[in-house]
Amino acid sequence: MIAIIGILVALLLPAVQAAREAARRTQCTNNLKQLTLGIVNLESTTGRLPSSGWYGSWTGDPDRGTGKDQPGGWLFSILPYLEQPDLRDLGAGLSGTARAQALGSRDATVVSATNCPSRRKGGPFPATAWENPKTGDGAGGVTTYASDPVAKCDYAMNVGDMTGYDGFCQSHSPSNYGTLPASWPPKSQEYNGVTFCGTAVKLRQITDGLSNTIALGERWVSPEVYQGEKHWDADDWSMYTGFQDDMVRSTYYNGRKNTHTPRQDTDDVTDLAPNASSTNSSINPLTLAIPRELFGSPHAGGCLFSMCDGSVDMVEFDIDPQVFRQMGHRSDGGEILKVNIW
Repeated sequence: MIAIIGILVALLLPAVQAAREAARRTQCTNNLKQLTLGIVNLESTTGRLPSSGWYGSWTGDPDRGTGKDQPGGWLFSILPYLEQPDLRDLGAGLSGTARAQALGSRDATVVSATNCPSRRKGGPFPATAWENPKTGDGAGGVTTYASDPVAKCDYAMNVGDMTGYDGFCQSHSPSNYGTLPASWPPKSQEYNGVTFCGTAVKLRQITDGLSNTIALGERWVSPEVYQGEKHWDADDWSMYTGFQDDMVRSTYYNGRKNTHTPRQDTDDVTDLAPNASSTNSSINPLTLAIPRELFGSPHAGGCLFSMCDGSVDMVEFDIDPQVFRQMGHRSDGGEILKVNIW
């Protein structure tokens, strides 16, 4: 009898696990729909999709709007459209220690729809960034504040092509709360997706069609860092900070067309720091993936993406690299044939 029960359990367990994963994938799909609805609703109100903010060490400022003056990234800007207006305004009008405490509390606040249930619960998680976030001090200057733990987001907005490390935005980003530099926001032929540092895209500029252009996708995260362990492959910052690779990902990176398609989290992705050079002449850096810039998923078979019309598709991991690159470009004029897309 015991042997029979054991056999029945062995037969039923895979079906139970499959049903649970299907439910988690459905929840992940709904998360992407909710976040994308927030992005589109913001565009309806302001006329533009959310900017990705200043460089990543800057955090969301409750006293500023949603344009080039806002240091915080896209998720911070859509908080009112996720039924979180009070969280968006937390710390408004404060300065000094009171402001730092308010923003630290906000940085640790988890919002529903920001974590894939197949990957991890909502946190918050230990902060592993190499510097503390920065904000205004209420008097025109800059202050840093400690923020630990922090809420993290498993979804990233699409920047399209990215031909260099995100230090490009760092080098152009404002360094204080006084006068914005003349080069801000930076202008580039790259970053042809739907968001960029300091720059906001209008829906009418997405000429390839809203249903053909990626808005958001699951970002690749190594299982080693699901619970906040420090690792080179991103997952460092609060989800309310500006432009950095925890919150934006690309569909093409610096010539790595054939290695920059979505990956499963459990893949052994070859890593090379974006600003590093190999000392081994037999290694071609263009054959190496940059994990912290990849879209990716814990789900089997493919990665979930929302399009700019709010629909959600699962893109297979073996999608043609050129098709995937086109899906990230808002206006390349090419019709996307949805091959390898569920």
